Amino acid sequence: MKKRPTPETTFQDIPDTPSAVDHETPLRGLARTITKAGYATRRQAEEMIRAGRVQVDDRRILDPSEGVGPDCEIRIDGTRIIEVIRTYLAFHKPLNVATSSTVSHRTRLISEFLPSEVPGLSSAGRLDPHTSGLLLVSNDSAWNAKAASGHGFDKEFLVYVDGEMTDIQLSLIASGVQVPKSGLVKPVSISMESLTDGQTVVRMVLREGKNRQIRNLFQALRQSIRSIHRLRIGPVSIDAVSPGRWRVLSSHEVEAIRNGSEANDVWDQNGSSP
Repeated sequence: MKKRPTPETTFQDIPDTPSAVDHETPLRGLARTITKAGYATRRQAEEMIRAGRVQVDDRRILDPSEGVGPDCEIRIDGTRIIEVIRTYLAFHKPLNVATSSTVSHRTRLISEFLPSEVPGLSSAGRLDPHTSGLLLVSNDSAWNAKAASGHGFDKEFLVYVDGEMTDIQLSLIASGVQVPKSGLVKPVSISMESLTDGQTVVRMVLREGKNRQIRNLFQALRQSIRSIHRLRIGPVSIDAVSPGRWRVLSSHEVEAIRNGSEANDVWDQNGSSP
């Protein structure tokens, strides 16, 4: 309770009550704000800012860490950003298509196949140009990071190998192989899908998401791979999705990836490049 003022006490001497204290809204970094809005990954946002493409309240900002508040008007290339609708896709990546522009200027990018009206789409992890199949894509950076980590998800592949492999070789792989650069590679399951003159198609299910582990594995066994095709990540598959096309994930699939649900919990069938 405030004291009644006396000749020796003025209102300036009386402390404010907690309700009268102003609490400033904390500022958030500009690059992080753009990422949270779903317009770009953190790296993409930083590159846009440094390139002079971003304005805050009609001022061009070049520092990605510049603090902005919720009332600031942010524009990218003159277009005001708003909180975008989160979009989650299963994309069927064709062969000779890259996830990053750093591969080759002659290689087509996945961005050419994705819906241009949805801002901020990026892949969860990568597939090299010589690997086709399922690639998860969204404008939710936290979800992408979870999907790219690969923890808790079975990943199913078809591996096209030069030459005719034997059952003994498949049994060796099934028991686990110590591979240079990858460590122990032991698939959840492995089977021969087909065997024809000059080519063996192997179906593999892996749990760990080690970079290039399939290629390193077959290289250690002196087997040459023609191509790799990813069929499934956890509950998400690309059945009936043609190369270069995509489909929207169901809410069930989105939450399964977000929660790291194991395939057996959500799948009735059996962030790195393989």
